[in-house]
Amino acid sequence: MNKEQAYSEFWSGFGVLAWEENSMPDDKTIQSLIDAGVAEAKYPYIAYQVIVDDLGHPVFPMASIYDRSTSWKRVDELANVISERIQKMNTIKLDNGRMFITKGSPFMQHQMESEDMNIRRVILNLGIEFFTEY
Repeated sequence: MNKEQAYSEFWSGFGVLAWEENSMPDDKTIQSLIDAGVAEAKYPYIAYQVIVDDLGHPVFPMASIYDRSTSWKRVDELANVISERIQKMNTIKLDNGRMFITKGSPFMQHQMESEDMNIRRVILNLGIEFFTEY
């Protein structure tokens, strides 16, 4: 598995829709994913940055969790699940090495969306290091 595939697989493991932030699907595609059982609903969902570099060079991507709600409860709970998984996980095997995901600082930050006051967004800051295997 290459770096991009491994990172995508990580974000797809939380029971909600997740995609690279620059390739957000249209509503018809989202509905087909829901119908296929990939997720229960459009919200909450995760949009993540894909930033990679050579082995030995750390990168610092962000991800966002979005929810349509008047409460921060679901996005905070999902952020906490992600935090716990990062803290407990070991490295992820790659074709030519390993990937280690860490929490950035600050890890989580609330942000309101100005276009729709019912959208709750939590920004997550991460660190990723790529290692070779000997």
